[in-house]
Amino acid sequence: MKKLLFIPLIVFACSTSGEEKADNRPSEWPGSWKAEWETPPESYPEVSDMEFYMNGSFVFTEDSLTVTANGYPECIFNVDTLSHTQSWYVSNDTLFLVNEPNTPGMTYRVASKSPERIRLQLMEDIFVTLTK
Repeated sequence: MKKLLFIPLIVFACSTSGEEKADNRPSEWPGSWKAEWETPPESYPEVSDMEFYMNGSFVFTEDSLTVTANGYPECIFNVDTLSHTQSWYVSNDTLFLVNEPNTPGMTYRVASKSPERIRLQLMEDIFVTLTK
């Protein structure tokens, strides 16, 4: 039996004031980034006939982020393509997504970053690599 790991684009997290958010958007992040989600197969030993990666994009503007995840059959993350636009900010080593004004969304730990590559961690064993 196939098990599908559905990663919703909306997860609750802590939030800070809107004023702080506006000041914490790195100027080098806006633009279109290719995204690849991945998780190690060892994290799901009961699943053997699924793919453990998914492609998509992160498109940052000064005040919004559109995340597109290109799901497909046999993908452990999702079989459907999902797209969601929200606001964003970075604080310390965390990228925060905000769905509605002051409504927290997903959070990613910034594992590493350079002008051409950002490595994000979602949960314990899910990673997203962004490349220009």
